Amino acid sequence: MVNPLVWWRRVRKRQPRSESISVILWSKPGCCLCERAKEILDRLAKEFLLDIEERDITADPVAFARYCYTIPVVEIVGGPIFEGKITEFWLRKAFVSYSHSRPPLSC
Repeated sequence: MVNPLVWWRRVRKRQPRSESISVILWSKPGCCLCERAKEILDRLAKEFLLDIEERDITADPVAFARYCYTIPVVEIVGGPIFEGKITEFWLRKAFVSYSHSRPPLSC
């Protein structure tokens, strides 16, 4: 078993990657929860290097069928997907975890 203090020191020493985190926000016009999720992502973009792409589910029949009852959906490309009530706490936690765990890009 790993000593919690040793583990914390290892976690603290990790430096976040400098690559941007690709995020897709699935939403639709007139959705107040979608607007709130966008505001949260805009706030978090000040802390993390985020590449945010907003997609309208009404423009894509497949996306509409998949997400019509679960929007907003925040999809971290290559990572977790958050649906419905989006909170800043869980997104921040996911971005911290994702930015520390990704391997560096190789040329």
